[in-house]
Amino acid sequence: MKWLTEITFYGLFAAFVGVFSAWPDYQLVAADRAIVSVVFSHAGQRVGDCRILTQDELNELPPNMRTMNDCPRERHPVRVLLRSDSETLYDATLQPSGIWADGKSNIYKRVEVQAGTHQLFVGVSDSGDDAGFDYEQSSVVDLVPGRNLIVQFDEQSQQIIIR
Repeated sequence: MKWLTEITFYGLFAAFVGVFSAWPDYQLVAADRAIVSVVFSHAGQRVGDCRILTQDELNELPPNMRTMNDCPRERHPVRVLLRSDSETLYDATLQPSGIWADGKSNIYKRVEVQAGTHQLFVGVSDSGDDAGFDYEQSSVVDLVPGRNLIVQFDEQSQQIIIR
């Protein structure tokens, strides 16, 4: 009798888990929509230029602090613009991380867009110059319904990658 009760309850539990693992259907986005994700970490350029210290300035420093170059730690914020056709999907200025604002600016942004063919433009500015972008990438993309398009910044080649 005990075995029969255990088998019954285990069977009911397995059926419960089986039903709710496949039902209800879950969709990340609507059937006619796609996602564009902008994901990267990038350090802006330094706020000021490095300068070479004179011998007198080096002598004033403790021995463990003597280095030829004096470089500011602070970095410029990174501006990111994402545009599809003529519509701006995302435009933000990302502050550098770290206590002294000397780290990378991080972005993870997902934008839901209409599926189909779009002219996608991505601009990144890391020099503090508001006039234009230091890095630009523009391409025609075909956004498949329910799929995710990734926009990244490759530190090695210093370019924006859309895939």
